Amino acid sequence: MSYARRQLTAAVAVALAIALAAPMVAARTVYLNGVDIGDLRKQTFKEATVYIDENGDVHINAPRYQVEVVEEDAKLGGAPSATVENDKAGANPHLRQRYFLVTKPSVDGRAQYDVTIKVNGVARRVVKAADPEVILEVSAWFTAGPNTVELVATKNMRPSRKSTSAADSSRIVIGAGHEDGAIVKVDVVNIDFKCDASQLVDITKTYVFNAI
Repeated sequence: MSYARRQLTAAVAVALAIALAAPMVAARTVYLNGVDIGDLRKQTFKEATVYIDENGDVHINAPRYQVEVVEEDAKLGGAPSATVENDKAGANPHLRQRYFLVTKPSVDGRAQYDVTIKVNGVARRVVKAADPEVILEVSAWFTAGPNTVELVATKNMRPSRKSTSAADSSRIVIGAGHEDGAIVKVDVVNIDFKCDASQLVDITKTYVFNAI
């Protein structure tokens, strides 16, 4: 499997600067890697792509950044807040092989599944139905030896169901591979997960593989 890695362009960099600096009057919500970061302040994102959807919402795709939603104690009346931890994904000097995450979203998010990726009990990334394709090294998520990866797919049909066709599918691949110039090649597929628009129930699948 080979996947082209997109390069950051000057136009994208300008778009990112505008999206972060301009008053968000027209936009309803700002998302980082599919997570609402409307409460986040004073943060700069490097190597990112930005797009604005038909609702005026701003979507920032920055593979180098990991977003975690922390629930504060409900008894204290606290509201959920988003924290960004840089470089949670990337290389792992303790492993001989490199591991990559590749997502193939359905057209226009028609599958309508949001997928949470958990590695050894830690939520590492949420792949939203409407997110663009992601190609990301995730070697840092794993330790040498057995690793447990749980994918939790949650059906999200708000505001309405977009499709009932199994052809509108979303795919998540994690596997050992390498880079050949601007191309990421997955040599061994450890996880190959699919969900599609014909399905209605939430899906949980668990995989175990040895990272070396």
